[in-house]
Amino acid sequence: MTPPELPEEFEVVDSPQLDPEALLLCGLMWAGRTHPASDAVCRLLQPGDFHDPHYSLLFGFIASRRSADRPVDPASLGSALQEMGEEAPLPRHTARRLLLELTTLSVLPELVTDYADQVLGLSYRRQYLAMAAALLHAGETRPEGELFALLLEHGRAQRAAWERRQALRPREG
Repeated sequence: MTPPELPEEFEVVDSPQLDPEALLLCGLMWAGRTHPASDAVCRLLQPGDFHDPHYSLLFGFIASRRSADRPVDPASLGSALQEMGEEAPLPRHTARRLLLELTTLSVLPELVTDYADQVLGLSYRRQYLAMAAALLHAGETRPEGELFALLLEHGRAQRAAWERRQALRPREG
């Protein structure tokens, strides 16, 4: 049995102006080196939270540079990626196109947390749908004695994803 396709709202967005992943990356690039919300976002999010594989690689690169207290503005990122040559996480032409596309989105750094919350929300739903498909497949193919342990394993992973998402949300009360 093949898992169901993801609904169209989980497909890669064609327009970066409407894509929370693109907007988040733009905000991180313009946030500067001492922006506490950007540091928190880079510690909490993971490259796997991004649906677009190029955005995922760029986020990982930005997060590693922020943690090393290196500049993450578009020019510095472009120079660092070019300097890495073949070892860069993105090919030179792809990186150049992405940086140019993202740089022009004009995002306020104050919105970084909001966009990160949206990225985590979409990631959580993708993970949930993948979990449901995996459990459906397991229910049809795995030995009965393995099913409950598998359910717990998936449930714990979803709980961890939910808790990461809640870490960005303001506490009520």
